[in-house]
Amino acid sequence: MRQVRENISRLTLFVLLGGLVLPLPAQAASFDCDKAQTKVEHLICDDPQLSELDNKLAQDYQDVLSKADDEQKQRVVAEQKHWLKFTRNVCGKATCLKHAYWSRQAALENFFEPRSALYEKESDKAEAIKHILMTAPLYSTYDEPFCRQIFDALTQMKDIRFVDPVAQVQSYEDAALDPWKKQCRSAPPFNFTSQCERNIRPSDADDVVEGCNAGYGLPPFKIYELPLVKASGAKRYILYADDAYGPMNRDFRKPSLGGGFAGFRQIDTSKCLSALGNRWERDGNEMSAWSGASVFADAGQGGRNGKNYNSIIEFNHWYYFLVLHEQYDSYWLDIESVAPYGTKGKEICHWSPVKR
Repeated sequence: MRQVRENISRLTLFVLLGGLVLPLPAQAASFDCDKAQTKVEHLICDDPQLSELDNKLAQDYQDVLSKADDEQKQRVVAEQKHWLKFTRNVCGKATCLKHAYWSRQAALENFFEPRSALYEKESDKAEAIKHILMTAPLYSTYDEPFCRQIFDALTQMKDIRFVDPVAQVQSYEDAALDPWKKQCRSAPPFNFTSQCERNIRPSDADDVVEGCNAGYGLPPFKIYELPLVKASGAKRYILYADDAYGPMNRDFRKPSLGGGFAGFRQIDTSKCLSALGNRWERDGNEMSAWSGASVFADAGQGGRNGKNYNSIIEFNHWYYFLVLHEQYDSYWLDIESVAPYGTKGKEICHWSPVKR
């Protein structure tokens, strides 16, 4: 019990001290597990795995603070306070707490990684995209009339409208995301995705966490608001994450960048996403379940060095994912309709630096 108290105290006390890195006495508990009152306190105190996650996160948090400059320290302390109040402490069961710890752990362990720039207006990247498409060697995989048409439009930036996000942040714990997350406090976070091995068919969120690899998206995050294809007064919301980190739930496999889905993914801000995706894909010898991924586009692998121009565009009164990224000193381009896979008339185009 004493070790559990110490684990919890390290994380909470660091935050309450405003980010000061101080040596902590063994009994400097933010609360005494023998006097735990809230459901979250009891869950953490009574579960060895949650206690271990609390201890690991406290170590990650201290590590960031010890390396951060004044501005970074102020930012990470604010994020941690937000996480404690609006992510961890609203959980009602162990699975929710696991997601809370893993998501925050992914953020802290990648706090100093390079991040792609945020644009005041998405159209600010138009000239750079135009230049790349006019100068880089790109060869179409699908020689379809539509693919030629939209490529020509992009090289001239004619009849192309860039969609600006309604929110864009450099942390999942930024309060600017709260309006979209407020109905989903106890649900798996929007930046969670899972990859399940072949023949695993999880039946609920708990099964996903135990049986599949849990990955978490990394910033920048953007939320786009799009109208429904059929006017009904509702809106579609697309979440973008620049990269992912995971798996967070495997002792035998060290988490790494690219460990999870990154890119565009439709989210449901009213019902919240199930951790159990509604699209299954065969990938070699694995079956993958992407949470809420019936409408999605992969971000590519050039995100963390800032060499991507991923966007949502409107062309001929339709919305498209535009994924343009640099990898191995070459550019790759994908364009596809913002529509579920299997939708009649869904366009998919791909250009690579290799002529086939």
